[in-house]
This record gives sequence, structure tokens and C-alpha cells, in this order.
Amino acid sequence: MKSFKLLILFVAGLFLSGCTSTPLVELNKEPIPTNSAQTIEQAIIKGCQAKGWTPVVADNNTIDAYITVRSHKAHVQITYDDKFYNINYVDSTNLDYNNGNIHRNYNKWIYKLSASIQQQFGTRAQSY
Repeated sequence: MKSFKLLILFVAGLFLSGCTSTPLVELNKEPIPTNSAQTIEQAIIKGCQAKGWTPVVADNNTIDAYITVRSHKAHVQITYDDKFYNINYVDSTNLDYNNGNIHRNYNKWIYKLSASIQQQFGTRAQSY
């Protein structure tokens, strides 16, 4: 009986450790300081590059950013005005996106990307 309980606990642990999906995070209305030494576009581009993202200026106030980590890929769109920026999910490969859930590493990448952008503005990054 004791070994059966251990087996059940072991199997449950394996099942739970395999669950890496979390609700997808989209960052909206992240503040842009008014006293930044760089233009907003420059700060976002440098923030992306500092974290391994490839930024591509799509049009006025929109930057598409891409990252590849091993076989995992993510594409986000960063929109901004003079007060705020937003980071929104566009597409991914091998991150198990399904009905608003995605691999937990995606959210970590987004939080780090936002912190890097904030750092380029010269503000203290929020701790997520």
C-alpha cells in the first residue's frame, strides 16, 4: 500500500512538472518617461537588441520583434505613442500556444524585454 501511494505521488509529480503552460501575458500601457535621452523608437530597438530580440520597424509607432531560442520562436508587436508602449503577442513556434495559454518561458521573455526597454529609457525596471 505504501509503495502504491509513492507511485501515485511520483506519477502526479511527473504530470505536474510537464505542465509548462500559463496564461499569455500582454503588456499594455507601460509608461514612457518624458525626460528620456533617446527617442522612443531608439530606446525600444536598443532594448530589444539587448535581450536578443530582432526589432523591425513596421511603420509609424510600430515595431515587430522576433526572438529565436533553440527551436522556440516568438513574434510580438510593440506599439507606442509619446506616453505608453504595448507589447502584444503575434505568433510563435514550439511554444505550445493554445487558447490564450503559452509556454511559461514566453512570459519571462516578455517581462525581460519590457525591463530592458525601461532600462533604455533610464528608468528603473519593474520587478516581475
